[in-house]
Amino acid sequence: MKKVWVVCATGIATSTMMRLKVESFLEEEHIAAIVNQYRVTEISPDRVDADVIVATTEIPQEFHSLVPVINGISLITGVGQEETLSELAVVLKKQE
Repeated sequence: MKKVWVVCATGIATSTMMRLKVESFLEEEHIAAIVNQYRVTEISPDRVDADVIVATTEIPQEFHSLVPVINGISLITGVGQEETLSELAVVLKKQE
């Protein structure tokens, strides 16, 4: 089972919207995954337990060498959303 972290500045509304969209997309694509949401201050590079991070806020650089990080702003604005979700699917399928 894949693990996806959705991360925003506060871990409340924005990450909830992203989580719902990501969960819906992954279900449609038949990609089994657990999607958890966090605020950026809750995550730590020494405790990364995700296959990919989708974020609407700046993720500290040390994470980028540990796990793919996808910019999730489009999941909030809707502009470029399909491309972001496709990128997510590619990243997760590449790890199979």
